[in-house]
Amino acid sequence: MFSILDILRKHKEEKNKLKLKGLTLESVNPDEKKDLTNKQINETKNTTGYLKSTDVSISSALNRGFAEENIKLMGEFYDEAFALAKKLYNPHSEVNSGIKSELNSFIEKTAVLLSRGNKESLQFCLSDYSKEEDYLYYHIVNVCLISIEIGLGLGYDRLHLIELATAAFLHDIGITKYLDIINKPGKLTDEDYNKVREHPKYGIEILNKLDKEFPKGIFDVVEQEHERIDGSGYPKGTKDDDISEYAQIVGLVDVYEAMIHNRPYRNKHTPSQTINMILNNKNAFGYKIIKNLIERIGIFPLGFLVRLNTREIGVVFKDNLKSPLRPVVNIIYDPNGKELKQPKQIDLNSNPVIYIEECLDCLKNPNKRQ
Repeated sequence: MFSILDILRKHKEEKNKLKLKGLTLESVNPDEKKDLTNKQINETKNTTGYLKSTDVSISSALNRGFAEENIKLMGEFYDEAFALAKKLYNPHSEVNSGIKSELNSFIEKTAVLLSRGNKESLQFCLSDYSKEEDYLYYHIVNVCLISIEIGLGLGYDRLHLIELATAAFLHDIGITKYLDIINKPGKLTDEDYNKVREHPKYGIEILNKLDKEFPKGIFDVVEQEHERIDGSGYPKGTKDDDISEYAQIVGLVDVYEAMIHNRPYRNKHTPSQTINMILNNKNAFGYKIIKNLIERIGIFPLGFLVRLNTREIGVVFKDNLKSPLRPVVNIIYDPNGKELKQPKQIDLNSNPVIYIEECLDCLKNPNKRQ
């Protein structure tokens, strides 16, 4: 059974096991009793999991073309989402049926797009904000998209995905009353923080103006997404199953998304650091929701630069749901830091002696948001 509490300890365990067994990179193939140099490892497919450059040159070029086109289309979609968030979260905008219609249309399209397995959206969600002063709008879009990923992992049908996505897009709508406070540089004072904690109540008021007939689950998210299953949240200290599953999902994603990005009062954390901190506060969030966050997003998400224990640097290319610590990585720099003319691909899941030693940073998005 998948052990969420032990997931990050596997790094250390794997290293210790290798030491106990006397395994090193030089003893990858004990049957042949040969020392594998870096060159031999690069040329060995069956032993190490690498694909030879002759095997990947044509397919990788085709895949790269498709990926670039998908990223371009996703960039246009993301820009549309960002514009909608900016409109909806503008305190001077008039709340009307036109905005609700635009939101419904966008959510419908989003649910369909991500249900097809389009993972390029995550590269946008996890990359740095282009304009940090607009962090609220990026945050809203990212929480929506990541929440849908978790909903898919939980087996949500189309109707529930749409409800979850709508709730996620509206989860912080009440914060519009406090933009002058949250946009101040530096940490909030206790007085400021207490005022901002009132935003769920104001969010309910806005929802009622927008549409009193919203499903109950959407109202639940706006009111409960800061509640925690151990009762440590606000505004009511609601516990356990009294918090709707939608709110539990959005609440976790809200924390995760905020932590992996810069804020006026602190620097960002890496996804692996963020997961570690979430697990250290595991009583605040549901086991099932954390499990799905790790499985759908990954400890080392797609598009992130990682350094292997071989000292090579690569980009996470494909996740592994059954073993989040062992994704497929495209190697782009050799151990000496020299860029490779042709990336090499390694499936860490089929490679017991090679592992990710460090998560570096998210690649700058090729279709950078303006």
